[in-house]
Amino acid sequence: MPNPRVAIIGGGISGLATAYFLARQGIGSTLIEKTNRLGGLIRTDHIDGCYLEAGPDSFLSSKPAVIELADELGDLRAQLIPSNDGARRIFIARDGKLVPMPSGMAMMVPGQWSPALRSPLFSLETKLRFVRETFYRPRTRTADISVGEFVADHFGRAVLETAAEPLLTGVYGGDVANLSARSVLPRFLEYEAEYGSLIRGVKAARKHAGPGLGFFQSFRGGMQMLTDSLAQASSGAVQVVHGEATRIERSNDHWRVRVHESLEVDEVVLSCPAYVSAALLENLQPALATELAAIPYTSAVLVTLLYDRAALPASGQSFGFLVPRAERRSVAAVTWTHGKFPEKMSPGVAGARAFLVGADAVEASRVPEADLVRTVESELDRLAGIRAKPARWLVHSWPNSMPQYVLGHGDRRERIRELLSHAPGLHVIGNAYEGVGVPDCVRLAKETANKIAERRSPDPRLVGVMKSN
Repeated sequence: MPNPRVAIIGGGISGLATAYFLARQGIGSTLIEKTNRLGGLIRTDHIDGCYLEAGPDSFLSSKPAVIELADELGDLRAQLIPSNDGARRIFIARDGKLVPMPSGMAMMVPGQWSPALRSPLFSLETKLRFVRETFYRPRTRTADISVGEFVADHFGRAVLETAAEPLLTGVYGGDVANLSARSVLPRFLEYEAEYGSLIRGVKAARKHAGPGLGFFQSFRGGMQMLTDSLAQASSGAVQVVHGEATRIERSNDHWRVRVHESLEVDEVVLSCPAYVSAALLENLQPALATELAAIPYTSAVLVTLLYDRAALPASGQSFGFLVPRAERRSVAAVTWTHGKFPEKMSPGVAGARAFLVGADAVEASRVPEADLVRTVESELDRLAGIRAKPARWLVHSWPNSMPQYVLGHGDRRERIRELLSHAPGLHVIGNAYEGVGVPDCVRLAKETANKIAERRSPDPRLVGVMKSN
């Protein structure tokens, strides 16, 4: 292939998508990945006829970037499957038992009155608080506010601790007292500014919502179908190097990336964790490195257990359950794969994905896997009444994998953008900046590829390669 003009550091979904979108525009790239596989946190294990996700199991249907990408990739669109929304119930652990979250909830916001007001999950005081919240007047906040303060301001601490904290722990693994409402809950801040009441905002948004595709989407053969398809589709225009980038330098109008040897390119895309990007830039761009290094991360451990489906109680016929901090011993959340995506499971097999996050994940990564599995079994027994032994189990540890959008994250993102404007040809993307989901990563990758394409003319030979793929 022609000499690549772009170096992409990090072979996860962000890096693969960037390489693909560049290739579509006739621009070659070198994709540098320090591990022996591509895909990053996206990985699917095929065991006993089941497609078991080691990382994200799906993406939000409301964010179109992945669905649009699947359309581009041809046969992949036919592999999309919606979540089984007939089983879209979430339970909350309370006093050692699983209590269903009221139907119609939009995170911690009631979308339907009857289920919320009848629910044993909320006290009479909280239900009265829901009613009073509908009289809140529109308000625009000039300063960032924590998720904890924002939710408590509308609904009180009980809703924060019972619903909001466990819901967000599964996504960010962080402390709601430190997370930024502006960066984590922007849609709800918009509701507050327009309606005052989040409840009225949710109800108004649902009136204008189009037909649903399933709340979540995934792929019949697992999420790795997406990353594998990207790698295959762009293979003629992408040179993959398995090795660790150790340094980035500026040489006249070019960038030099050191891996096994020096690679000289026109553009560098850092699609690795922010702290890795910071280490690569600390000598070249110290101010930018400081901002990147200030984005904190937490860890996650995923334990997947396979059971005979007949051994599970009724709560297993749902999407899963969440464990508030006051109830938590180790496991923060459990997803039932057979409830959420039955097409990924063999008949008669149930799958439980148990998540440990933050300090619990760090501690879990230090113990033998068999001991960790016994701990998770004990928690499933205590909270869900599962006394059967799993037929199979898998453990995946993801240290420092979950970026935290803490207070001031939006301002930091703007400072990073400003510093990058003075370093033409340097780009940072990934889940640490403008959204942690797969669609957010794909969207940023496409925006970055388009920005590069505006600066660089295509290579006709690569355009021909992509047309033939």
